[in-house]
Amino acid sequence: MGGDTTASTDSGLYCGAQTVSTINPEEDRMGYSISVLHRRRVIALLIFSVSVGAALAQNVEGGNQQLQTFKEGLASHGLTDFSAPSLIAALSHSDPQVRTMAAMKLAEDHPGEAAPAIESALSREQDLNAQIGLSQALWALHDDHGIAHLHAMCKDSSLSFTTLISVVDALGLTHSPVGICAETFFTAMGRSKESGEIAMGESRLAIIYCDSTPEQARRILITLRQYLADRKQEAQIRLEASQALADIGTPECAAAIREAISQEQNPDCRMFFAATLKGLERNPHRCGGNR
Repeated sequence: MGGDTTASTDSGLYCGAQTVSTINPEEDRMGYSISVLHRRRVIALLIFSVSVGAALAQNVEGGNQQLQTFKEGLASHGLTDFSAPSLIAALSHSDPQVRTMAAMKLAEDHPGEAAPAIESALSREQDLNAQIGLSQALWALHDDHGIAHLHAMCKDSSLSFTTLISVVDALGLTHSPVGICAETFFTAMGRSKESGEIAMGESRLAIIYCDSTPEQARRILITLRQYLADRKQEAQIRLEASQALADIGTPECAAAIREAISQEQNPDCRMFFAATLKGLERNPHRCGGNR
């Protein structure tokens, strides 16, 4: 990979009394190439879905976060030997963030030696975020054990909702089937009382939708339509429902957003709904004909 990856936040949208980060309505979250180059680029994005992101995002100035490379991140923890034996030894480091970065760097620099060592580390890993990171490293090596482990995690009803969100993110970014997570995800989302978690969950429902059963897909649409229409919900929940419906992109989704626009009194919310509808109309049916 090499080089630094920069992450920045978009300007907020005021809707009601809250500030909500806007999302590009034309962004297509579905459909990724599975080339080797793509896998390497996705590894950089995957950092955001695990605690490695917190470890790497050290330099914060003016609201912008500068991510380090795996090499720099490991060096910040005192690891400067990036040979295969050193990185394999780091898979047993006391810090789960270091273990994850070591796996990523091992997969990046020493693919021929990485898979057995990372598989072994994953089998004994107790930290959930590190399990996700090690699974992602295996995916980058075309090792099926990584996705199999993520699928097992997303069926685990004991996991927190935020952990399930991270698992769905990892599966979505690797263009792996996500529908297997649906039932566990529904249950966890139903238990959540935090508006921020619910809003994050809505966007992941759009990812799960494409791989879900017809019954599950119907449940996803009903859930998102209800959140969108319920004016008692916090603004971020309603806005994310609109974006998730646009990401799914069916005629029913378009109709729900049009109805919300016609009934919305808040001009900021109405403007956001209109923007998501415009994005949907430009790029409908994002599941590639699966629905």
